Amino acid sequence: MNVTVVGAGYVGAISATVLAYLGDRITCVESDPVRLAAWRSGTDPLREPGLGDMLRRVDVRFVRHADFADADAILVAVGTPMGRDGRPDLEQVETAAAQIGARARPGAVVLMRSTVPVGTCDRLQSGPLHAQRVVSNPEFLREGHALRDAFFPDRIIAGGPADARATVAELYGRIIDRYGLPRDLSADNGSSGPVPFRWMSATSAELAKYAANGFLATKLSFANEIANLAQAVGADASAVLGSMGLDPRIGSQFLRPGLGWGGSCFPKDTRALQAIGDGMGYDFLVLKAAIEQNARQLRGFAAAIERELPQGATVGLLGLAFKAGTADTRESPAIALARLLLRAGLAVNAYDPAVREVAGDLKIRVHSTAAEACDAADAVVIATEWPEFAAIDLGAVRRLTRGDLLFDGRSVIAPAAAAAAGFRYAGPAGFSERSIEMTAVQRLRLGTAA
Repeated sequence: MNVTVVGAGYVGAISATVLAYLGDRITCVESDPVRLAAWRSGTDPLREPGLGDMLRRVDVRFVRHADFADADAILVAVGTPMGRDGRPDLEQVETAAAQIGARARPGAVVLMRSTVPVGTCDRLQSGPLHAQRVVSNPEFLREGHALRDAFFPDRIIAGGPADARATVAELYGRIIDRYGLPRDLSADNGSSGPVPFRWMSATSAELAKYAANGFLATKLSFANEIANLAQAVGADASAVLGSMGLDPRIGSQFLRPGLGWGGSCFPKDTRALQAIGDGMGYDFLVLKAAIEQNARQLRGFAAAIERELPQGATVGLLGLAFKAGTADTRESPAIALARLLLRAGLAVNAYDPAVREVAGDLKIRVHSTAAEACDAADAVVIATEWPEFAAIDLGAVRRLTRGDLLFDGRSVIAPAAAAAAGFRYAGPAGFSERSIEMTAVQRLRLGTAA
């Protein structure tokens, strides 16, 4: 099948590489000259694990412009950044649609991989893409695991005109049947049998993407609320959340307390989902609470650090990416935390295994090792859950630091291990002595009195 992918960013590059591996003839369009030059040179500008090696094994033609005339399927994978009003900015989508509508052959299938508001595909179908067949085909890739997720997804969602279904099923046929896929990427995938392929309306497929991310963000916020309450009543948050995760109806994923969620998807998609509700006159109470809790979680963690340190003190910040396994700092809680600490008059020395520099006016020093970032620090703060930080030699770090404060914003360090190394430990909810004071009557009501 002749396939053109519009956009060589995260979703586009992964989609192009995977489809090329499956034997399709792939053209990938990228307007950014720097990114285009990187792809053409064989360099992965995204630094996604395994992508560069996989790309060198396949044939993807990267171009600045495409005429779309020979394409059987066209994947739109351009950015939809969050605007000031919380709604996605669709400028790149509109531009791509206009170009495709003017140049693609009638009947070509246009798959919308970009996350777009509900109703976008139907609007494009009746507008610039009236001669083509528009299908909503949301992606569910996790940064750091994108190739595995693309080759071995837990489901494929698509929606649009009924006569486009066969083309979409053919495009993803080998993935659905799990046939001829790279075995080295399937080691931790316990699924068997065909991948669920769910066909629905375009509107339903668009909402399905937002609903999934909205639920995961809400689950994270709920876990943080339980952890905060557990500390207030003197319970063990890890024990409480761990027991919850044993319930198969709940599951253990997304139950680790932290300083908040971020990244390129959750903040944007939750705001967009809220905006969809607002546009329909629907007050999405649960989602609004999750968004507010997330903001409060970060503010509370920053405040706990600020209370313990005088102005001018130095923080050794471990982690800048929004999560482990990626170099992506978009909407990173670690970056937001650094801004709050700088605003409070603290100096920040940072280290991240995948991030060498930060964009913008953030006045922090990024070091090449954790030891350099922690040297002479008055406090150490873990802001990204890299395995390197979970296994760090706390004794060696303590010998480097000036102060004895360790703020674990990702719950990767055992408090007892921190204490044994000479640190005063605080988790995402701060120090236990900062917990909400409870009267004997309150404790009796909660059943926690001795």
